[in-house]
Parts: sequence; structure tokens; C-alpha cells
Amino acid sequence: MRFVLVRFYSFLFGLLLATSANGHIVQQLFVDFSADDAEWLAEIRFDAGIALPEMRADKEALQPKRQWLIDQTPDQHALLRKEAEKYVRECLTFQWVTPKATTPLDFTVSFPEWETSPPSFANPYTDLGFAYFSIQCLGNIPDTSGTLQVTLSEGDHPDYAFGYERMGLDRIVTAYPGKSQTLLSLNATPPTAQASFISLLDYGFRHVIPEGWDHVLFIAALCFLSFAWRPLLSQSLIFTLGHTITLGLAVTNFIPAFPPTLMAWTEIFIAATIVYVAVENLFSHTLKKHRLLTIFLFGLIHGLGFASVLGDKIRASADLALPLIAANLGVELGQITVIAIILITLTWAKNKPYFHKITKTASLAIASVGTYWMLERLIGLF
Repeated sequence: MRFVLVRFYSFLFGLLLATSANGHIVQQLFVDFSADDAEWLAEIRFDAGIALPEMRADKEALQPKRQWLIDQTPDQHALLRKEAEKYVRECLTFQWVTPKATTPLDFTVSFPEWETSPPSFANPYTDLGFAYFSIQCLGNIPDTSGTLQVTLSEGDHPDYAFGYERMGLDRIVTAYPGKSQTLLSLNATPPTAQASFISLLDYGFRHVIPEGWDHVLFIAALCFLSFAWRPLLSQSLIFTLGHTITLGLAVTNFIPAFPPTLMAWTEIFIAATIVYVAVENLFSHTLKKHRLLTIFLFGLIHGLGFASVLGDKIRASADLALPLIAANLGVELGQITVIAIILITLTWAKNKPYFHKITKTASLAIASVGTYWMLERLIGLF
């Protein structure tokens, strides 16, 4: 039995430490999509941090700032445009689909920021001080009947979220690596509200599994004090309520966009919440009443982190309520999935005399990783 525990501890520590990273990893790019009877336009809000191959390969590099983009020389700007266009063309394939054939569509690429000299890079999504620029992909609609689809190539690419705000519609659909997504149907109308809701639901879920390791560790920490469905579900729901409130306030601009330094402190506080809950597990044996209030307050903090990744996608919708509900419902489903996996995995040990050793060791491992993240983010800030 000691051998089993050692293997379990080794696996747990290895898994948690493997998640530790402070680099700038782009999980999604947002695309403003519009179309008429003759043309379609996809304007990508492109993160300059993945423009060059060496930047994409460096997973530890921090997100470049807008000033860095401004300070580049004309030759460096030209290289950024060249490599960004090459990357977009490698990632995205547009095709016109009819019952008889699937035809790849050519498209032109332009860079609006460079239409003025010098380029200002003063687009709305540089408000936080990070380096972004627009890439416009323009193509023709070859026929009055058919379906416009986009295919995202397989590989380590960001998702592409297509929003229809410019067409006055509350729709968002997401293209994932290795999959195709319909952008216009046979009668040239955007996807339905149901498809948009499912896309946002899916994105909220993916923000927990498999992309949200800090979120996973926080929920996992809850499991190692109250190892039962009912208290865990209540904690998960109160946590979701907290981050729904702050996410809603952020996307409606009641909470202004945070500058980079304050956003960095938010990420540090998120790591601190993981440490707090995990350390509390080490010194508590039962669920105290104050725990729900603590989790609610921590949910408010995590909601600020959600706003940085979910905000643009929700703001692109004319009606904020439905996307906000869909995204947070997806997050809640992700949290419940984490809880279910842990409960099912450790059910065999629940009534064993050494079960408390497993929960304390798991909590210690989570606290260690949370502390590492907190220090790592502090170092990155200064």
C-alpha cells in the first residue's frame, strides 16, 4: 500500500509542477466577420506576440507591449507583417461548399494600422497597453447559393472566434484546430443563436478544461477538505456566482479595463487564492461556514482574470446577457467535471485509514504550485 501512495504522490506532484508556466500563451484570437452579397471580410485582432516563428516557439516569453510595437523599425514592421500573413494563411483555409463541390477561396490580406505613417496601433484592443494589430482577410462570394466555411489547420494554434457585431447580430462561432466551422449558410445568413450559445458554452468549458490550470487547481483544492457532492457543488456554484458578477461588471464597463500592471497583480492574487484554500485544508478537518464567503470573494477576483480572456468575446455580442450566461455556464460545467473526476478517482480510498494523508498531501502539492506561480508572477512583474 505504501508503494501505491508513493506512486500517487509522485504522479500528483509531477502533474501539478508540469502545469507551471508564466509565458504568454495565446489561446484564442478574435475575428470581426462581415459579409454582403459579393464579399466577405474577416478582420483578425492579431496578437503581435505570435507574429514571428521564434516568438511562437518561446513559451516563456512575456506578452509584448504596445510601445515595443511602436518602437520597431520599418524593416522590422515589414517582417512582422510578412510573417503574420504567412502564419494566418498556414492556419486558416476558407472554402465555398455546394452539394457538388468544395472550392478553396483565395483572399487578400491587408494591415489597416500601416495605412498611416507612422502606424499608430491605436485600435480599441490595445487599451491595456499590449501589442496588437489588425489583419484583414477579404474574399469574394462566388455564388448566390452555397456555404462559406473556414478550416483551422491542426497543430498548436489559437482558436479563432468569429463575431458578427458588424452585421448587427448577436452571434459568435469558434473554429478549433483541425476542425471546420460554417460562417455563412446557403442563404448567406450567419449561424443561429443556438450555435452561438453552444460556442460560448464550449469556450467557457475549455477555459477550465483543458486550458485553465489555475482554475482547475482552485477547484481541486476545494475537493480535499469536503469530499462529498453536496458541499462541493455549493462551493462551485458560489464561486461561479462571484466570477459571474465581476465578469458582468467588466464587460458592461462598470469596472474599467485594467492597465497591464494591475492585471498582473490580479494574476498574482489568483495564485494567492489557490495557496490560501490549499493551506486552509492542511489545518482544517471540517468545512467551516466562512468558507463559502471566502470562496465567493475569491470568485470575484477570478472573474477579473476571466474578463481578460472572455471579455472581448462577450462584448462582441449585441445582447450581453445570453453570452454571459453561456460562458459562465460552460465554466461551471468545467468545474463540475473537475469535481467529478476527483471524486470518482479517489472513491476507492474514501474509507481507507490513510485517506487523510492523500488529501493533505494533495493540498500541500497544490499549495506548493500556487506559491511557485505567485512568486513567478511577482518576478515577472518586477
